[in-house]
Amino acid sequence: MYQLAVVGLVAGIVLLVMVPLPDDKVVILDVGQGDATLLQNGTRQVLIDGGQGMVVLRRLAEELPWFDRTIEVVILTHPARDHMEGLLHVLERYNVELILLPEVAHSSQLQEVWLQKIVAGNIPYRFARAGQRLSVGDMELAILGPLDSEAALAAIRSEINNASVIIRVEYCPEGATPRSSDSEVGSCLSFLLTGDAEKRAETIITKAADRNLLDVDILKVGHHGSNSSTHEALIKAASPQAAVISVGADNSFGHPRQEVLDRLAGIPIWRTDESGSITFRHFKDSWLVATAR
Repeated sequence: MYQLAVVGLVAGIVLLVMVPLPDDKVVILDVGQGDATLLQNGTRQVLIDGGQGMVVLRRLAEELPWFDRTIEVVILTHPARDHMEGLLHVLERYNVELILLPEVAHSSQLQEVWLQKIVAGNIPYRFARAGQRLSVGDMELAILGPLDSEAALAAIRSEINNASVIIRVEYCPEGATPRSSDSEVGSCLSFLLTGDAEKRAETIITKAADRNLLDVDILKVGHHGSNSSTHEALIKAASPQAAVISVGADNSFGHPRQEVLDRLAGIPIWRTDESGSITFRHFKDSWLVATAR
């Protein structure tokens, strides 16, 4: 009897430890062959894309406190199923305070349902424009693309992936220090997320954007490692210390392509198909990296 009571107590303690709490972290969520990135600063969240199906709900339940049913900002990079479908379920389960999305025509039933849910839910939304900045707690998001130049619009007309919202994230939790001209080292962490933007859009951005904004710690590899994205000019401009790839195991596209991995040679890479969700967590004056597997 005494032994059973002890086992029950230990099990209860383990369950308590496993409950997610408010945190300071960036998580590349494992949603299979799709994209979803969670930025969390305490109880404030930004969700960028939602993958396919409902798997994003399971991943959010693993990361967010059970009592927190609000996501401050949801960003859709572009209206492709593997980025948008999961967000439909997010709108049903969470209170979303603001949506940022690209202003691009895309005739699909999924896109129609997405827009209908935004309107029916009376959710505030904004169209993403290069030059916009958004502050959520200790997180600063700078929108680098899409641009509204003729070259950028022509690239979008040729391929909807080029409408992807391109975002620089600068995460500086309280007490963290950004990199400066006097020092290459800081305790803030920066990311560049390019959605599925292809070489044509990447080239426009690398020529137009502030070089300091392109220079980041972590590069999220475009289009799940497709050879259409993450070309030399972008990698050089970003000069990342590491790269992450959101990609499904044994996918039919052959992602990530070997050509992309070769272009990233010498840069440490984490992949969701190999490691599950990838978490960058702020602890004291450092960032710790953990994987689900």
